[in-house]
Amino acid sequence: MTEEKIEVEKSSGNVFKDLEIPNPEEYLAKARLALIINSIISKSELTQREAAKMLGLSKSQLSALSDGLLDDFSIQHLFSLIRKLDCKVEIVVSGKPAHNTAAEISISMPF
Repeated sequence: MTEEKIEVEKSSGNVFKDLEIPNPEEYLAKARLALIINSIISKSELTQREAAKMLGLSKSQLSALSDGLLDDFSIQHLFSLIRKLDCKVEIVVSGKPAHNTAAEISISMPF
């Protein structure tokens, strides 16, 4: 039996960058914000109809958000949705570490 070598490339940590999508940091930030919104909705046990009404979205827009179809959502709009869910949005700007060659957007969820 012959062993086949599989070529592996280490990820940059940003799938959008790895796929050479323009503005990969923005796409990753939007994906993380959407994950936060979907987690809040899930934990609150809101129905899709209740969540859509609370956020001022149509059910199809909410479905797009939960499916990760984010081209129609700006980062600012996603921030506003988080605020409509009674959560605080905090933005911290800091210098980049010397070892990092590219500036990045970092988003965390403390819950």
